[in-house]
Amino acid sequence: MSTEFLSEEGDVCFDQTRRFEILREIFDSLSEHVAVLDRAGCVVDTNLSWQRFAAENSTPDKCRLQGENYIEVCDSSTGVAAKEARQAADGIRGVLSGEIPEFSLEYPCHAPSEKRWFLMTVTPLVSHGSIDGAVVSHMQITARKLAEAALIRYERAIASSSSLVSIIDLDFVYRLVNDSYLRVHGKKRDEIEGRKVAEIVGQDVFDMYVGPKLVRCFAGETVEYEAWFDTNWADRRCYAVTYYPYRERDDSISGAVVTATDITEAKQMQDEIANSARRLSEAQRLAKVGSFEKDYLHGKKNWSDEFCRILGYSPETVDPDFNLFMHHIHPDDEPDFRENFEAAEARGHEFTAELRIRTVQGEERHVSLVCGFDLLEDGSMFRLHGAMADVTERRLAELRLEHLANTDELTGLPNRRHFLECVRAEMVRSRRFGKSLCVAMIDIDDFKKVNDTHGHGVGDLALKHVARTINGLRRAVDVTGRLGGEEFCIMFPEAGLEAGAAAAERVRRGLAEAVLEHEDLRLRLTVSIGLAEYSAGESLDGLLRRSDEALYEAKRTGKNRVCSRAVDSAPV
Repeated sequence: MSTEFLSEEGDVCFDQTRRFEILREIFDSLSEHVAVLDRAGCVVDTNLSWQRFAAENSTPDKCRLQGENYIEVCDSSTGVAAKEARQAADGIRGVLSGEIPEFSLEYPCHAPSEKRWFLMTVTPLVSHGSIDGAVVSHMQITARKLAEAALIRYERAIASSSSLVSIIDLDFVYRLVNDSYLRVHGKKRDEIEGRKVAEIVGQDVFDMYVGPKLVRCFAGETVEYEAWFDTNWADRRCYAVTYYPYRERDDSISGAVVTATDITEAKQMQDEIANSARRLSEAQRLAKVGSFEKDYLHGKKNWSDEFCRILGYSPETVDPDFNLFMHHIHPDDEPDFRENFEAAEARGHEFTAELRIRTVQGEERHVSLVCGFDLLEDGSMFRLHGAMADVTERRLAELRLEHLANTDELTGLPNRRHFLECVRAEMVRSRRFGKSLCVAMIDIDDFKKVNDTHGHGVGDLALKHVARTINGLRRAVDVTGRLGGEEFCIMFPEAGLEAGAAAAERVRRGLAEAVLEHEDLRLRLTVSIGLAEYSAGESLDGLLRRSDEALYEAKRTGKNRVCSRAVDSAPV
């Protein structure tokens, strides 16, 4: 009987020992760093994860293992996470005293070579209904924190864009809008995000315009168009709008990204020169936008893929650097850009600029850049972020339209409007600096006979011939324009009546000697010229009237000659 009793007791002891070993193995296999504290906050046990982390991140004499009071360790902590350490100490006290059922805290624990974040949880250790201690665990959450930081960067890049950006889900609900979108609509973020699109734009507009385009976008189509809109903050504005399908990682479409860029000024220019705009009917495309960021505190820099593409780089081959970007700025634009950027950086103010860059391939492009600066509480800079849009097509279109608006299509000379603008500007300069100025009105003699005899095709060739010949005879500072029909005009800056008459005579004689050759035709053309010298205080109309009178006198007295007209005098 005694032997049997001892055998049963031995089996019980064996089972308990094995159970302890199994539980210990489980305890040590946990990836979290786990410590058991007694009621005073002293460490009574730790798992292998805790021991390894302590050994790798502490000196041997400060390795936080059994016997050390963990609450005192947290209270005495210094450094960047001292605030969180004191919060941890208070939380442990609260759990041990029963004041709170549990405690959790997210905190940074950065190493010299990497950034790390942990989630600390404290739960009571209860035995027979009373608290005997606490279990403290630390779980690494670095991946989640880095993902959150990346999300913030992308949101800031979108927010800094001058284009209107919104994300709309498949239920036609706004999920995100940027600052430009809020500013144009005059609403706060919570007045748009989370609401139906029809509530913001109006049911009629949604049913007729927005809704059908969203449906096409949800089906996988990229929708682009230009339209005029009434705004609350200004008159009608024209926007280039693009609906992009928003795709998840599995390539399924979960919504649409809608961007809208204000192109009102370009459209107004097209309206002002409608004839030229019809020849340039290609619509401006939505500018592509790249983002960039520089962390001053940690020395980290980032260029988005699109930013690299605008500069001509493959994203995986470039090391983003401010000096590298400066290297790509056009030499004529670099000094002003550097000065304005450094001034904005010193004040921490938002900075915008339009400039030219040269890509890696040597191509010149026009970009629009906007950037902002994040400041610490003490006013020091810790982050630069912003966006850059490729506006080359828009800028080149503006330059082409400007050229067409100022140029006579047939001869390539300045047209009447542009030429008279040049004369007005020179009149101002003449008054300010006391310089002489003459204007010569030129008319082709017997031009109607050329058209009647040889046809309007030869007439056009004659006009080009006269324009080309005058341009070859004038000084570099002189300006020639075609006023209309067979009438031309030359402005002679810094030339008095005598010098102007000599220059006009040189033009008359050169045209009379030049021969227009076309197929079997050889044609000599002559011109009559009326010259007038500008008098300070005289109007442009008065100056042109006197040159017209002198031209009339040249026609009346036999053509192919130069007549001049002084102020309040008869033609000479």
